[in-house]
Amino acid sequence: MIYQDLETLIYSLSAAEKKKFQSYTNQLGGEKKYFRLYQIILLNKNKPSDTWKSSFNSEFPNVALESLANYLYKVLTDVLINTRIDQNSWYQQFHGLMKAQLCFERSIPERGLKEINAIYKKASLSENYLGIYMAQRMELNALQAQSFVGLKEQDLIDRQMNAKLALQSIRDIQEHYSLYELLVMRINNKLAFDKDANDLILGELNLTFHNYNTRFETKKVHLLFQSHFFIHKSDYQSALQIFQELAVLFESNTQIWNFPPYDYLSTLDGILNSLRSTSQFEEMQTYIDKVKQLQTDRYPDHFRKLAVGTGAIYSLNRAVCQDRLDNALELINDESVNQVILYGLGDLEKKIEWYFFRAACYYIRKDFQRGKALLNEMFFNCSTGSNYPAFRAGRLLYIVIIYELDDAEYISSEIRAYKRLFQKKGKLHGVERLIFKLIGYDPKRRGNEWKRKTQDKVNKQIETLLANKREITLYKYIGHLGWFNQLICSSPRG
Repeated sequence: MIYQDLETLIYSLSAAEKKKFQSYTNQLGGEKKYFRLYQIILLNKNKPSDTWKSSFNSEFPNVALESLANYLYKVLTDVLINTRIDQNSWYQQFHGLMKAQLCFERSIPERGLKEINAIYKKASLSENYLGIYMAQRMELNALQAQSFVGLKEQDLIDRQMNAKLALQSIRDIQEHYSLYELLVMRINNKLAFDKDANDLILGELNLTFHNYNTRFETKKVHLLFQSHFFIHKSDYQSALQIFQELAVLFESNTQIWNFPPYDYLSTLDGILNSLRSTSQFEEMQTYIDKVKQLQTDRYPDHFRKLAVGTGAIYSLNRAVCQDRLDNALELINDESVNQVILYGLGDLEKKIEWYFFRAACYYIRKDFQRGKALLNEMFFNCSTGSNYPAFRAGRLLYIVIIYELDDAEYISSEIRAYKRLFQKKGKLHGVERLIFKLIGYDPKRRGNEWKRKTQDKVNKQIETLLANKREITLYKYIGHLGWFNQLICSSPRG
């Protein structure tokens, strides 16, 4: 396990973090085998672990690799923590608590109280109630050790009351998180959500009624609860309104953002998902631009990669659905973006979406072989992703492509395999059944009159299907790519 963790840590380092680590090691004298191990792992990125292990063992046959790997992990994390202390208020606060505790242990109480005062100010500014409470509790302990000399009773009571209020805030936030986490678990585990949701919804409404004050954290979790609930119900328009409110909350409280602001990026992701689900492609650009603003060097490399990947996927999604294929191809051919999404993120759903929209672009251009090749690559590299709607859409697109390639014998077995896989997860979507029905008609051997009549019927059927919000989870991927019209109007066989 240490080897895998060490690889993940090293490959996530930004250029600035690598420079910081090298600078740290340069300050130390003597031979540093752990730094050589670090270099060897870095040189063998995207290769099997056995490659770098073999290289290291050849160079240092008498060194215990596992012990050295553990030491390298310790040194790296120490350097990274010191870097984060310079960047992040949360790290600064807990580092300050350690310094304050050290001062009290070494009988330097005045210096310790000064540290606590600085921690309290930072924690209050960032609404870190745990930091506020710990600073106040440490201050009270220190004042008690000094027998409260020079302190009036009312001042002591005020400090105690502030600590109590901080604990109350922590409890309120915890209660909101508890309900939100249960909601997410039930959605992810596909439990009997509709039957069991009422207790969560009523509990959340009750908490909100009693606790919805000016606290950023409780407002944030309340809006996250609502947005996830509406997305699960496929009510994307309501989810969009909640996400937009959440984005405004974040943008009005930049001083409270985590570093880096994963929550804010996740909110923008939710807005973009809701916009594409409701076919508001023009409106997506505003939020894509906000994602691009997060790709700045002030954030760590792993966060910037996530922002790059998120922005690129929605940009490609938008370009393909608006039939701007030249713009789509520019994105597809950007090798740096491909490297980030396919090898730098570790986000399976985003990787699947990137494969899917690239294949969809080639499908629309009638470059069926390239589309098929990309989907085969997706099935091989993302085989565990069958629960994601984009994977399902990819399997469906694969069937459409092999029909276009006139592989009539293979298509029947592929449709049977598709049904076996996805009927285990519930009944098929109406759009899936409609596509299979159209393929069964074999439009390539039909005349223009049949195609005209069928096109009108299909358009009406799609309108009826979309009244069922469940259909949107899949239709948002396939509905704007011209699949139905292209299938119906397929060129006759030669």
